[in-house]
Amino acid sequence: MLVISVGMNTAWGEMMSSISHELNEKTTLQASLNQLTSYIGKIGLAVAVLVLVVMLIRYFTGNTRDEMGKREYLGKKTKFDNVMNSVIGIVAAAVTIIVVAIPEGLPLAVTLTLAFSMKRMMKDHAMVRKLSACETMGSTTIICTDKTGTLK
Repeated sequence: MLVISVGMNTAWGEMMSSISHELNEKTTLQASLNQLTSYIGKIGLAVAVLVLVVMLIRYFTGNTRDEMGKREYLGKKTKFDNVMNSVIGIVAAAVTIIVVAIPEGLPLAVTLTLAFSMKRMMKDHAMVRKLSACETMGSTTIICTDKTGTLK
């Protein structure tokens, strides 16, 4: 038996190296979800700023009440600590809106789903070179592969 090449110099090694280089490419779904995430984040930031301004105006005009049902700010002499605690609570509410509104996990979930699909296809001896192939597999009815089973 004569060995001509080993490791990454074999046909299988070259194929696997081409796969690893193409994993960084974004699929159509990932690109559109990144745009959607950015858009939702901007809307969330705008809503948070609006809520912050409205809540501060309501607080300093005397339109808010504490736990006892009394007005929090009466426009007269008030302790600095009370004012600061209320303002910090209002800012915390605005920050909470920002954190909740930005769906950073959405693109990650899509990537994990595509990787899981790729793994399941590999179990069926179908080699997937691009993650976008897994994305388009959902709408296919007939799959034609070459003799190695590579999906391009």
